[in-house]
Amino acid sequence: MIRTSRVLAAIAVVGAMALATTTGVASANNQSSAHRAASGGDITFGLEAESNSFCTTNAQLAISGIQVVAAVYDTLTVPNDKGLSVPYLAKSVTPNSDFTIWTIGLRDGVKFHDGSPVDADAIKANLDSFRGAEGAANSGSLLPIVLSFMQDVTVTDPTTVTVTLNTPVSTFPDYLFLVGRMGIMAPAQLNSENCATDLIGSGPFKFVSQSLNEKLVVTKNPDYWQKGYPKADQITFVPVPDSAVRVNQLKGGQLDMLHTSGAVDIDTLKNDSSVNTLIQKPGYREIRYYAMLSDSAPFNNPEARLAFSLALDRNKINAIQNKGLFTPANGLMDIKAPGYLKNAGYPKFSLTKAKALATKVKAANGGAFDVVLGTTTDATNTAEAQLVQEQLKAAGIEATIAQYDQATLINKALAGDIDVLFWRNLHGGYSKSSDADNYPWWSNYNTPAGKKNFINFSRFDDTATQDALTKGRSESTVSAAKTTYTAFNKAFAAGNYILPTWYINWTIASQKSVNVNLPALPGGGGKPLFVYGRIPVLGLSSK
Repeated sequence: MIRTSRVLAAIAVVGAMALATTTGVASANNQSSAHRAASGGDITFGLEAESNSFCTTNAQLAISGIQVVAAVYDTLTVPNDKGLSVPYLAKSVTPNSDFTIWTIGLRDGVKFHDGSPVDADAIKANLDSFRGAEGAANSGSLLPIVLSFMQDVTVTDPTTVTVTLNTPVSTFPDYLFLVGRMGIMAPAQLNSENCATDLIGSGPFKFVSQSLNEKLVVTKNPDYWQKGYPKADQITFVPVPDSAVRVNQLKGGQLDMLHTSGAVDIDTLKNDSSVNTLIQKPGYREIRYYAMLSDSAPFNNPEARLAFSLALDRNKINAIQNKGLFTPANGLMDIKAPGYLKNAGYPKFSLTKAKALATKVKAANGGAFDVVLGTTTDATNTAEAQLVQEQLKAAGIEATIAQYDQATLINKALAGDIDVLFWRNLHGGYSKSSDADNYPWWSNYNTPAGKKNFINFSRFDDTATQDALTKGRSESTVSAAKTTYTAFNKAFAAGNYILPTWYINWTIASQKSVNVNLPALPGGGGKPLFVYGRIPVLGLSSK
């Protein structure tokens, strides 16, 4: 395994762009009934982790940070329950005939929390920073990789922005949401040295204060552009990293609501009559998987990757870890995403074959087949890593478990200091295309421009997968996208760069006193998607 003490420039900002999943809401209230819902109340919301920066153009935003973004900021688009990205803060997003020029029309009269206008100049400044334009304020190193196809952003008039791409991208509106990370900041925040901590958006709630590792408080925005919202007076976001503790605090009354992805916790909550649950249904779920760093030993050897995969009885791990409550995954996408396959061709458990291959790998590697398993410090992750360690040992593969907080874990993966990354992520969250959820993550690690695609955590280059991703980017019909991403799914499995395990059913649980109303999207956009641990908070209220 290659190890390095040099910290890559992108490491500090990659943090945890991970994890993103979307699914339809079981019974979202319509706009009129949501308007009639009770207003008021203070809500304490338990998050799975702390976020220390909300400068959205360069922040490390995993689910907990994304949930706060949903309160303070608006995104230009959002996905509806059909898996289609529709205008939100934007009034319209329209392409030219070949999807290389996109026109963003803005709503009249919308203001940021500091009273400044949400106009074309502000949107251009945000998009330039997101894409890393020369001289743009507070750009990071991650999102410019994701948005490298954005060539130019121009102001056409005060309510119109034109975005020029260097290649056709038929699903550009998906990138304007990017699983809730593309929160639009006021220029006063975007241009500030304190961009990470001075939160100024146009969202339903205004930032009040943050005490790191304790709480972040937001209060009702009385001038929100969606009339009648928000409903609640105040939300206090509290980080509670231990999922079991988070559940106990909900049941004990310290929390009014929470999000969780633990199967045992979800089972406990849904069978507790004292709380309400909103559980993600199959469709656009994220996947738990083990990513093998394949640009260095031992996993630069395809036989080592195959031995690892053959050694793991994923069904047994799921049965023990999740009581069999999560559905096994044998592909990269969920059932409503183009390219879904029930079985894309991943190896089935075979201890005999795993032992034989492990012996062969050892013979070519001086008698050693040692790997470092990288995961977070959550107790459930510890138990899972120990199960994997035991099964690998039975096949003759020695595994060491290395645990870190989430941001450090990403840094370790990027620096090559672990061999296997325990991860979860969304790789098919839309019904029209899988581009936004796959191209950034799995396009070749070494780019033609000589830069590294740091979020390709498996660090591989593969002609077949790259060709499919390049083709899929410009597909304009669902049938064409399905054909292309099916080929991609199969090619990806053939490379055996990750080992998928199970789909994850994110859940929102709340006290009976909390009204969880998910209002219809503006402009006839439909109902919102429940985005793994993220819900739109504008309709929340407390009795």
